[in-house]
Amino acid sequence: MAEEILTGEGVALQISPASVLARAAAWLIDAAATVFVVFVSFMMVPLVWDTADLDTALARAVIYVAIVVLFIGVPITVETLSRGRSLGKLALGLQIVRDDGGPVRLRHTSVRALVGFFELWMLFGGLAFLVSMLNDRGKRVGDYLAGTYAIRVRGASGFAPPLYLPMELAGWVATTDLRPLPSGLALRARQFLGRAHRFPPAIRHRLGLRLAAQLELFVAPAPPWGTYPEQFISAVLFEHRRREQAAQDRLSRQLAVQLSGINDLPYSVEDR
Repeated sequence: MAEEILTGEGVALQISPASVLARAAAWLIDAAATVFVVFVSFMMVPLVWDTADLDTALARAVIYVAIVVLFIGVPITVETLSRGRSLGKLALGLQIVRDDGGPVRLRHTSVRALVGFFELWMLFGGLAFLVSMLNDRGKRVGDYLAGTYAIRVRGASGFAPPLYLPMELAGWVATTDLRPLPSGLALRARQFLGRAHRFPPAIRHRLGLRLAAQLELFVAPAPPWGTYPEQFISAVLFEHRRREQAAQDRLSRQLAVQLSGINDLPYSVEDR
């Protein structure tokens, strides 16, 4: 089931936690790839040992370092560079994110990998599976300590219908004083318009009234009496985007004019 997370920037995100079975399947794919690399590495150990004439202590040290690199170093590197996507998670459309919905960093992936070595490999995944079954987000012990969990990113977002300006509100919106909208409010309003057809009529009307009341705080004068909430929301978002685009176009033209004079030589200087 999708849930809403308010990030530190005030943006509301609609995300769906990954199921325990999906996480288990993703880990099995990662485990299979790791085991394959370990098998190939250990097949090469006798060849390297005979060629380099290593003693037992040094060979044992090399094996320990290889284990640390493969089971801890590689997961940390992969998840950090891919922002929470390993081979198995990429195949199943999953991603590791922070509890606030943001991307994971080095400290998050380090904690997950270190704890995961014990709960996934040393305990054969039993502890991780048991803990994941006891919470709604499917978090294992490493996720609790790192403040992360897995979400579904494949197929999470659907088609959003384009914004439109109702004809009956064109005259009103042209003379409206529209203040900058908070990013979280604008995103919630845009998501509501894209998903309004999925709600029952009573819930759809109530959500529309609530969002319209919040948007009305940033609009003056108020819309004409009797304006349908969804039409008002669409008109405000449409005009907000149009004015932002117009401001960006003016800035681009001013910048182009300023840059056009850079290559002009000063007066009376001959251009050879």
